[in-house]
Amino acid sequence: MAVQVAIVMASLTVPVLASVIAPALGVPAYLVGYYSALIYGFAVMSSIATPRLFRRWGGIRLHQGMLVMTAVALVMLLPAFPAAFAISGVVLGLGYGPMNPASTVLLARYTPLHLRSRVFSLKQTAVPIGGALAGLCTPLAAMALGWRGAILLIAAICLGLTALIQPWRAELDGDGLRTDRGIFVKFWLPLRLLLESVELRAVTVASFAFGSVQFSFTAVFPTVLAHVGWTPTDAGRAMSVALVVGVVFRVIWGVLADKIGSRPILGLMGAMMSVAAFAAAFIGPGWSGIAVALLAALFGLSAFCWAGIGIAEAVRQVAPTMVPEASSGIIAITFFGALAGPTMYSTVAALAGTAVPAFLILSALSATGSALLLWPRR
Repeated sequence: MAVQVAIVMASLTVPVLASVIAPALGVPAYLVGYYSALIYGFAVMSSIATPRLFRRWGGIRLHQGMLVMTAVALVMLLPAFPAAFAISGVVLGLGYGPMNPASTVLLARYTPLHLRSRVFSLKQTAVPIGGALAGLCTPLAAMALGWRGAILLIAAICLGLTALIQPWRAELDGDGLRTDRGIFVKFWLPLRLLLESVELRAVTVASFAFGSVQFSFTAVFPTVLAHVGWTPTDAGRAMSVALVVGVVFRVIWGVLADKIGSRPILGLMGAMMSVAAFAAAFIGPGWSGIAVALLAALFGLSAFCWAGIGIAEAVRQVAPTMVPEASSGIIAITFFGALAGPTMYSTVAALAGTAVPAFLILSALSATGSALLLWPRR
């Protein structure tokens, strides 16, 4: 969890400090969106490669490699060259991709089947925690140390964690699947597994749909509120409602999934996302603060809580030897949704001149994923 928190914080450093980093680079602040796109785009590729990397080096060594790459990516920002800015996004994305599948493989090895949803949900709380720390602490560090000092501090945290997790390497990396030394052998096996497995197809479609909704909400909700008259501060507070609800309820959802089953819980979450996206299409100046907070909470209950349960459902459907492939494949599809969702939203909203059809498409995507999960299986 500490490794994930550090990497998530690092991935959000540029977006959070865009107003001070962009002038130093001599580029418009809105180009920060391309930095995030580079991160998620290259995270898709490195996520697919995770099973090969895991089998070659082991989980702890892979986590250490991710932390070092993240620190290097941050340091590359210091000269404030536009080219280095782009390369930093690429390097950070390559380090970001294996984060979830590698930790999933480690935890799956030691977690009983009847506890996996809640344990994986607890692990996934690192994402909103990292996001919250980035939003709260990074600006304070930049005020005290300057933006370069804040970046160096986060890079130092990543390198410090590299040393702190070393004592576990001998035991954890020596106990697992490390027979395949060919990094690029069967590179596409995770995606092939998802396509060929009847049991995984519904989870695959749902992961793409839910990832699209989750990352679209994160990307556009404050902007939508600002468009109808909210101040940036109030919009940020509304966004924080979703983050807090997501942190609090993830494990509760995980416990329910362990008791009831992952698929019905995921299906319910998809239905909630669909309702939330449909309602968001009609946000206007007349909406009260309570109504917006309730809508944000509904997104938090669903879009910010599904990932751990989705990963647990995916790895439940495969043999233990294929857990690396199943987890990395599902996470790669989720990252693809993180790319496609916000891109689709912006494109449709720009062409239509309104956000209504974009939110309706997200609502339909969620409903499709939910229906596939709940459809009776032969």
